Amino acid sequence: MYRTLIVEDEADEAQRLTDLLRRYGQAHEVEFKTTWRASAMDMLSDKSRYDLCLLDIQMPGIDGMEAAGLLRTYDDQIPIIFVTNLAKYAVKGYEVGACGFIVKPATYGNLSLALDRALRAVAQNAGRTLTIPTDSGIRVVPLRQITFIEVMKHTLTYHIVGEEPLDTRGSLVKLEEELADAPVVRVSKSCLANMDQIAFLRNSELQMSDGERLRISRTHRRDVIDKVTDYLGGRR
Repeated sequence: MYRTLIVEDEADEAQRLTDLLRRYGQAHEVEFKTTWRASAMDMLSDKSRYDLCLLDIQMPGIDGMEAAGLLRTYDDQIPIIFVTNLAKYAVKGYEVGACGFIVKPATYGNLSLALDRALRAVAQNAGRTLTIPTDSGIRVVPLRQITFIEVMKHTLTYHIVGEEPLDTRGSLVKLEEELADAPVVRVSKSCLANMDQIAFLRNSELQMSDGERLRISRTHRRDVIDKVTDYLGGRR
């Protein structure tokens, strides 16, 4: 069961989303338990834990974009699907890690695509960890907290959200094999990036959520663009 928060000031639109979620659930044999909040303030005052958030952008008072930024200060994992009348908000929305966008009126087709990505993110983030041997002992780090991993002379450096980089001996090739089913992409000969931590994708550069900029090598550029746009559903 996926606990789903719908933040929408129009009751008819909230009901439409609820009905579409039910239809998706029946088609995919999953269950959604939905909670409706009519404003961003109601959302921010709700301290319940949710697996997924469908968030309207244009609302009175605090709009959905501002609310998403505030939400990210205490929950950096929940997938957010924005619902909007204007597709122009899409670029700005990815600054707060949007998983997808639906242009009103919501349809089963566009919601299905966004839900496919969102539920995949929920499944991959849930409980996935890396065991990292260090001089002071074994560290177990959630994959979602790792922004990227680089290697230099057989030393792997794990860049972790909110922490100093963590060094250990190892092979990037072997690590990439171990993470074959994880949302990581080879950026260059010496670097793997976590696709869930990408803030921007440009032609030859990734900007990660911690502000680090990763140069995409020429030989990996096409593969990076294909994998990242496929995984993130065309975020950039």
